[in-house]
Amino acid sequence: MAAPAPGLISVFSSPQELGAALAQLVAQRAACCLAGARARFALGLSGGSLVSMLARELPAAVAPAGPASLARWTLGFCDERLVPFDHAESTYGLYRTHLLSRLPIPESQVITINPELPVEEAAEDYAKKLRQELPQGSLADPFEESPLRGHSPALGSLKATRPLLPR
Repeated sequence: MAAPAPGLISVFSSPQELGAALAQLVAQRAACCLAGARARFALGLSGGSLVSMLARELPAAVAPAGPASLARWTLGFCDERLVPFDHAESTYGLYRTHLLSRLPIPESQVITINPELPVEEAAEDYAKKLRQELPQGSLADPFEESPLRGHSPALGSLKATRPLLPR
């Protein structure tokens, strides 16, 4: 299935159809971003239903690009909970189990919280990691500007950086 055109509202008849289209969109965007030899692709992921959709569809969608392409991906998480990674509410833990185990993305390219820190320190530490790992001149927080969000409401965020709607 082809990815929907950017800027259009698309309606899908099932989560499976949505997952396939979303995986194709991610694969296409990654391919465009990685056209240069030194280019990187950063992707912010949320939890919920998105985990299972991407775990089911993304490995096949990105397989044609090959492992060398995936080694230039950087992943972060938009709505991580401050829990150990083996906890059922850990967004990273769910992706590690269901998706990252199937993709050759180096662990060093996955930006995670430090679940051992108190919440404010964990948020500051995570923001620092994002600034260090993302190239100069990129968005200050690409995971704030263009995250993939599941279609179920998030249970909470580590730290909200801006309101969802303008006042």
